[in-house]
Amino acid sequence: MKIAFDLRRINNPGIGRYMKCLAEAVTAEAPEHEYLLILPPGGETLVKAPNTEKIGPELKYYSVREQIELPRILRHHQVDVLHSPHFLLPLLRPCPAVATIHDVIYLACPQDLPSRAGRLYYRVMMNACSRMAAHIITDSEYSRGDIVRYLHADPEKIEVIYPGVDPGICRVTDPVRLDTVRFKYGLDRDFILCVGIYKPRKNHPALLRAFQCILQSGVKAQLVIAGPMAEGEAMLRRLAIDLGIAEHIVFTGFVDELDLCALYSQAKVCVCPSFYEGFGFTALEAMACGVPVVCSSATSLPEVAGQAALYFDPHHPEEIASQLLRVLSDAGLRTSLIEQGTQNLQRFNWAETARQTLAVYYRALEIPLPKAVYA
Repeated sequence: MKIAFDLRRINNPGIGRYMKCLAEAVTAEAPEHEYLLILPPGGETLVKAPNTEKIGPELKYYSVREQIELPRILRHHQVDVLHSPHFLLPLLRPCPAVATIHDVIYLACPQDLPSRAGRLYYRVMMNACSRMAAHIITDSEYSRGDIVRYLHADPEKIEVIYPGVDPGICRVTDPVRLDTVRFKYGLDRDFILCVGIYKPRKNHPALLRAFQCILQSGVKAQLVIAGPMAEGEAMLRRLAIDLGIAEHIVFTGFVDELDLCALYSQAKVCVCPSFYEGFGFTALEAMACGVPVVCSSATSLPEVAGQAALYFDPHHPEEIASQLLRVLSDAGLRTSLIEQGTQNLQRFNWAETARQTLAVYYRALEIPLPKAVYA
């Protein structure tokens, strides 16, 4: 079987990590197959997958040209099945296609995509993908329900396959590295960590109001907001000034993987205040770095974090503050959450993700599964 991965968005911070880990896990799990990795130009070193064919065509995402060139590439390389770990598929395909639809965020949270034209295009492409794909993979049962609800997709062709945690995300113990990162970002006391980009659904304003409550309770701490805030940072800085907490908040901007691991490893607690998450990687990343997690009870987060987190209603800042204060003030609770987080991580394993994904490829080709390996 020859399998092609469309990895042209591998440089994107969120979906790119999924693409990299999935391609590496599948090719390692089943080296007996042939693989074609379609990467961005110059991206041949981004995936550690030996004995695979890698190409980097000049094909812009969402372009007319890709609709012509992708089928040509698939025919030329005699591909048996295409996996798009994003929701875009060529309209004409010489082989069956499997698509990963991680979520339907811009349909469920239209405020995250202000452009009406952008929302319309997103809806059209998502609907086309859900119809054209032989099978759809999604990250959570919650997302599966939303794909059926918003796209009216056939539930029988949707497979929930949990992704794993990037093995590069792990606890840092080197004191020099930890001190370097503390100095770099101006961290001089215990801190609460929130990781992610800025979008309205991420609910940063409620987190700032919750942090105000924490400071007013007498706790001396910093709030570290790690990730590119783009247009949201100015608004959040103004809100922090209005709340009288600006001097206690650190906006890091984009953080590379090494710094991110060091930040996770030193945080007193990691918080995810989102209204909507299709999966919630940051909760698992925090657990992988030995950090207790407090998160929203909305959407997929309880499914992913399980019993290893404390939960709050994201609409109530005082409830966010209450749960964070519990963790900040109770060493025994922190230890228990860290231990439960380690156990929870066992449910998310890239080798198992690869085995289940390979089984979907067999079903897409309507050929029997090699039961001893994939059943």
